[in-house]
Amino acid sequence: MKEIMLNKLNQFPDNIKSLIGLTSLTIIIFFSFIILNIFFGPDEDAELKIAEQKKVQEKANELIATLPRGVLTFYKSEIGQQLSSDEYKMICINTKIITQRAIMGANIVDNDAFDLYTANGGTTGKYSVDWDDSKNKCFAQFTVKPLSGSSKSVTVNGEALGFLKTSIDTRVYFIKNF
Repeated sequence: MKEIMLNKLNQFPDNIKSLIGLTSLTIIIFFSFIILNIFFGPDEDAELKIAEQKKVQEKANELIATLPRGVLTFYKSEIGQQLSSDEYKMICINTKIITQRAIMGANIVDNDAFDLYTANGGTTGKYSVDWDDSKNKCFAQFTVKPLSGSSKSVTVNGEALGFLKTSIDTRVYFIKNF
């Protein structure tokens, strides 16, 4: 019986054998994904998490909108407004831009960064602003791009103590990196 079935299968042209194999493989892959979706399917709480994140973002935007335009500091200063610790954290979490003034100020105390920054025409690469829960502080970091034909770049990081509120966003205004 097996021999008869194998003989009938061998009588099919190669094109049909390939098509049967491809169809079988497609069906196996399809059912594999169905089974994986059953066990490791979408997160049921995903919509709740997204809604919660939107509420937090809206609250942050409302808080930031109430602050005056200009310099906002976490330390006592004659310039700008002093932030509360909650405002400081909220602004840090929602700030993604570092001003040219903050970059220049941080580069002045870092000779390698200053030399590279002035030599390459004042261009920077990646930058980030992150809140550190363990230290309860905001940290800013940026990389000064290397010169053309070189791979030497300098990364400068420090505590973000001042922010600049514009009409559309907030930016790091002062980085303490000494």
